[in-house]
Amino acid sequence: MSEKEENELPRSTEKAKISTISSNSIDSGGKSESDIIIDNRETSWQSIYLLTAIGMFCGIQFSIFFPTLWPFLNTVDPTASASFFGFITAAFSVGQGLASPVFGYWMNKAKSVRQPLVFGISVMILSNIIFCFVEAFAEKERRWVMMVARFFIGVGAGTIGVMRAYAATASSLKDRARAITFIQASYVIGMTLGPGIQVAFTPIGYPGLSKGVFHVDMYTSPAWFASIISLLSVIFIFIFLEENYAGLDQGADTEDSYTAMPTFDTISVAVCVLTQFTLMFIITNLETIGSLYAKMMWGWTNAQAVEYTGILQAVNGLVGVLVYALFAVKLGDYISQARERIFTIFGLALGVLYHVVTYPYPWGPDLKYTTINVTIHGKNQTEDLGCNPAKYHWCTYTKDVNFWLYASMYGIVLAACFPIVNICMNTLFSKILGARRQGTMQGVMLMAGSFARTIGPLLVSWIFQEWGPEPIWIIEILTLSITAIFWMIFYRRMKPLDSNPKLAPYQFFYYSKGIRYRI
Repeated sequence: MSEKEENELPRSTEKAKISTISSNSIDSGGKSESDIIIDNRETSWQSIYLLTAIGMFCGIQFSIFFPTLWPFLNTVDPTASASFFGFITAAFSVGQGLASPVFGYWMNKAKSVRQPLVFGISVMILSNIIFCFVEAFAEKERRWVMMVARFFIGVGAGTIGVMRAYAATASSLKDRARAITFIQASYVIGMTLGPGIQVAFTPIGYPGLSKGVFHVDMYTSPAWFASIISLLSVIFIFIFLEENYAGLDQGADTEDSYTAMPTFDTISVAVCVLTQFTLMFIITNLETIGSLYAKMMWGWTNAQAVEYTGILQAVNGLVGVLVYALFAVKLGDYISQARERIFTIFGLALGVLYHVVTYPYPWGPDLKYTTINVTIHGKNQTEDLGCNPAKYHWCTYTKDVNFWLYASMYGIVLAACFPIVNICMNTLFSKILGARRQGTMQGVMLMAGSFARTIGPLLVSWIFQEWGPEPIWIIEILTLSITAIFWMIFYRRMKPLDSNPKLAPYQFFYYSKGIRYRI
């Protein structure tokens, strides 16, 4: 086995479509020389744990505003519509989707995770502070200020892809599943815990503590909290982050290297990206309409919607944490033994089950509607309780869903669905890419999720306003089912990259840095 420059060899019409990760073929349990080097490096768990905490807080910043965002917008700008609320919700994801591949490319080129991380988190700090001062602007401008602030918070959160790429390349082969579990779980755990954390700020009330343009209330407290945590994150990055890459083929990473890095299977990558889109699409849709859905379905006030929806999502988050803990302790090792595919399909099936059981079937009881008088800033106002048929015509024919049935399915079945799909799919995605720098591809994966979170709020806000929850449930059932079908169709192709394939005599192939052949 040998390697030479491309211009030293004649081209063959019988080129073998085979790739390898090493320049030498050795007999050592099916591993290449570079694999053995990677195996002997140690995972920097200190850095993995640090980025796990930071990733979780980024997820919290995404979702902690969901229970209060609509009531806050409705309070500071009563003329804002539910459709514009969808734009504000989507702004975060637009920013994250645009920034994530850029941060990933930055990480690959700089060969450093610290630089993009510090920059992204600094952007989040500034944007959260702007959100806190939204009431300093004229009433008609406040909706736009909220949207811009959420956009740049999303830009900063684009560093999640960088963290995921670091986990995939900083962990040794034996620690890969566990490291990916920590980083992948952190953001989703943050997203699920965020609304529950918001409950802690509810007693502050509104208008809370205020002095001039400075406001600390149940709506702005989450942003102040996020700013403080983000500032601490930057400090900890400079003190504790170690940039070690135990899972990276360093030989293939140099400019003059002739180590062949196999090309990953594009179909397998595309299915994983579709799954990420589906997962984020479902999560965001349910969180976007969560408070509004609860108010209309069960006749809650704004305060009750904030509190009870937060409790529901907190229970969902706690169950999710338990599932992630199982992955981190034992389940991750079990599933990483070529079981990622079947468990991903199982997780998608749980998502379908949740929607089928909680669908508002036509034989349920009718939705109720009444009004109450409330006082805000010394002014008497009327607040709707239930589903107002004067605003939403579908209130006349949509039926009620039993609260306890919904709560149990949301807190158990759906809570298990997301971590199972998230960990199994992303662990396999990292293996499909192989031992290369994954910043850009992890950014593309995050961009797919951000795209789902962009179109999801816009789509479901409009659909909910025009036709109610029924078509939303149907769309989500179809999305989950189609994704599961793709996993079944390409089941045999969804496997880790073969880093050391065998070349038959006289077989050779071209790659970006030369030619590999066997004589």
